Amino acid sequence: MNIFQRVATWVGLGNNNSDYIPDDLIKALPPPDKDAPEPGAIQVAATDIANSYMMANATDENMPESHRGLDYNQLKAMSRMPLIAAIIQTRINQIAEFAKPSQEGDDIGFQIRLKDRAAIPSDDDLLTIQQIYDFMLSCGDNRIDFESNFEAFLRMLVRDSLTYDQACFEVVRSRSGNVAGFMNVDSSTIRRAKMSEQEREKGRRDPEGIHFVQVHQNKVKAQFGAKDMCFGIRRPRSEIRFKGYGFPELEESIGVMTNLLNAEIYNASNFTNGISVSGIVAVKTKMNPQLFRAFRREFYAMLSGAHNSKKTPLIQLDPDNNEDLKALNLSQSNAEMEFEKWINYNIRQLCAIFQIDPAEVGFSFGDVGVKSTLNQRGPVEKVLMSKEKGLRPLLRAIESWLNKYVVNELDERFELVFTGMDVTPVEKQLEMDIKKVGAFMTVNEMRAAYDMEPLPGGDVILNQVAAAAIMPAAVSAGNKESDDAQPK
Repeated sequence: MNIFQRVATWVGLGNNNSDYIPDDLIKALPPPDKDAPEPGAIQVAATDIANSYMMANATDENMPESHRGLDYNQLKAMSRMPLIAAIIQTRINQIAEFAKPSQEGDDIGFQIRLKDRAAIPSDDDLLTIQQIYDFMLSCGDNRIDFESNFEAFLRMLVRDSLTYDQACFEVVRSRSGNVAGFMNVDSSTIRRAKMSEQEREKGRRDPEGIHFVQVHQNKVKAQFGAKDMCFGIRRPRSEIRFKGYGFPELEESIGVMTNLLNAEIYNASNFTNGISVSGIVAVKTKMNPQLFRAFRREFYAMLSGAHNSKKTPLIQLDPDNNEDLKALNLSQSNAEMEFEKWINYNIRQLCAIFQIDPAEVGFSFGDVGVKSTLNQRGPVEKVLMSKEKGLRPLLRAIESWLNKYVVNELDERFELVFTGMDVTPVEKQLEMDIKKVGAFMTVNEMRAAYDMEPLPGGDVILNQVAAAAIMPAAVSAGNKESDDAQPK
């Protein structure tokens, strides 16, 4: 059923009796009168979690399984660390640029196109493409949520994915079962449903059963089938005890984040508390001890640092006994601990886990092991490589989720692709064109590539060597034409 029939069904102008399926699709599908094939290996095991027996005896048969790994609240708290927040927000802003249509595919955005790249879209196909564009930009029927839009959808989806490695959105269907829209849900509330007794015996889930539940305040609030809830995982694991749940970058970076926090706490303590001192004041006097203590209290009130830090010790010495004082260094300085290098090392580790260059979040480091600045890559090259490593896989994951749960449900002949990652910048393209004109293309050939009129005398290559080789031949040809034109 294509999108026109679906829209007609929503508004009551059509029916659900369209049984047309292309011949090539029929050949690819198993015969309808036979059961779908099932693999022999188990996918999930109900005994791999600590509270499996308790959950097996739970009164609610749809209670969810435990989350595998760190708790959602722990992951959320970790995502608020300044460096992590900067990394996540950078990727969110980059992905948001792809929320606008790019119908020609020449700039940053998303494009709806035929899956068959050799096919030429008909007028009806172009109309269908435009309707899918409108559908995606409004996230479906705007009566579901008038304020929703595609950019806000992508921003929320990316934040959940980078925080929990679990990007969830609900596919809203009409009464006839057609896709009416899609909307974000709080990914931290979505769990995989508890397996039934039959599923536990088979070691795999029923494709038509309840796959996901929404849990709020330890109570199941909603249930979803496999096709009604996208449970997007970017970093899947085949290990049975983690099957179905992802591997968040935050969970992998616990050690690095602990090192950074400890280093920051150590450095901050120098400004708030501790035994680090700026100096010692020794007063040689025979002042009465009680009077000296009063003097010391007044001295502390005047000279104590911010938050009572770097308090200056004040002691009394007897001048008659030649009492003296020697300063002893009781702690190492930050420079001696290579504090800056330690911080930078951990920042690089954390950025490497998130597949992002530190330059994208404001930390510009040179290449490791390269001392000469002439051999180092510039920040532009580093950022481009960072986007290839981190941004492109994230875009590809979102692209696959939207195609599987939304676009294919509207019309399986079409697909959504994000464009602009492979487009050459205007400055770079102009530089390449100038080099072409100076090597193997004439000026008029380049002007024709830009749909411009040819210039008189423009059939030349702007290269001295080429001009020197062409000029004698042109002069010789001109002389020959002159000789032929003279009367004999």
